[in-house]
Amino acid sequence: MYFIHLKILRDFKESIPLFCPQIHQTMFAEILTSMPFIIWDVQPEIIPDSSIPLRWYGLMFAAAFLFGQYFITKIFKAEGKSEKDVDALTYYMIGATIIGARLGHCLFYQPEIYLNDPISILKVWEGGLASHGATVGIIFAMWLYSRNRPDQSWLWILDRIVIVVALGGMFIRTGNLMNSEILGKPGNHPWSMVFVEPFQNTLKTYEGERIEHISFSKSHAADTTIDGKVYAPIHVDLVFVRDRMPGSSEQAFLQSSIPSMIKASNGDEEQLYYNPQLAQVKSGFDEKGRKTLQLRLFGLLRHPAMIYEAISCLILFVLMYRYWNRNVGKVQEGRIFSVFVIVLFTLRFFYEFLKENQVAFESGLTFNMGQNLSIPMVLVGIFILVRSFRKKEEAPQ
Repeated sequence: MYFIHLKILRDFKESIPLFCPQIHQTMFAEILTSMPFIIWDVQPEIIPDSSIPLRWYGLMFAAAFLFGQYFITKIFKAEGKSEKDVDALTYYMIGATIIGARLGHCLFYQPEIYLNDPISILKVWEGGLASHGATVGIIFAMWLYSRNRPDQSWLWILDRIVIVVALGGMFIRTGNLMNSEILGKPGNHPWSMVFVEPFQNTLKTYEGERIEHISFSKSHAADTTIDGKVYAPIHVDLVFVRDRMPGSSEQAFLQSSIPSMIKASNGDEEQLYYNPQLAQVKSGFDEKGRKTLQLRLFGLLRHPAMIYEAISCLILFVLMYRYWNRNVGKVQEGRIFSVFVIVLFTLRFFYEFLKENQVAFESGLTFNMGQNLSIPMVLVGIFILVRSFRKKEEAPQ
């Protein structure tokens, strides 16, 4: 049976490039060999170097609303509500999520930038969305939605909508993973990741005309520790465009270009460490006469924090949906919503200890901005939960 399962995994690994050629076989090789860390080299674009900038994050964002609409439609049908309301609810949700998340980021994380340049608030494509802002936006939008629908009170609709919001959270955090963003702090665990996409992108930016192919793999050398952080050895294999990498410039490339590109790609969050003396360079030519270089880098092992949150959101969705399904028409108002915000933002508070701060000023805070914003959400949830139990006790028997 073990060999059957192994063959299925290998067949799956080999079929992936047919559908998603930019997702290299690296991460699937990790699954097969059970090595102690994962090299994450997935590019944000669905089709790299395409004239149409389709990104995984956008696909995940769209999937969140598509699947959300599917499940909210099922919920409305089961509770005898008009399916026409689902379309209106979807519009409210899309607007509330985008506007709330964008304003939340601008106000909570970088207010000085957007106060000086208010027009830049509209530049959503440049990044910058905050889940706490989205939550506040959704709560307010559901109040607007429910005002003209007597059969769907504010808490009633919140109880139902948070079920699909949890599912949407799973998709959004998966999108963050595809973007190699919301990075976890350094941590040496079997599931730790080395994020190499920023360096890969920098290589393409600076040397794209000379480099034809880039791939990453694990080195069998020992880990190294620098300032208490564990760096895992990895290989980067480069294939140069024919006749574009003369041997006389190889040393300059290794001694100057590679270190400067690593520094540029690391930015404020270090990913890779490079020491020319430990590079163990292998150079040669492939069967097409193209120059090849293999050199050793060291990647900082990090917590895949976005995966932790994605899994938590998925579990929360499953549990809430099952609870609602078993208690259709009998759920006390506010019960599901309150449990959702208590659990989600309590987990968020603790996950923040495993994540890098998003902006510099957070380093001077006892708790970072994500934690400070989570605390009132949990308190609101506790208040509504207690209120729902009191109302149940006061209801006539």
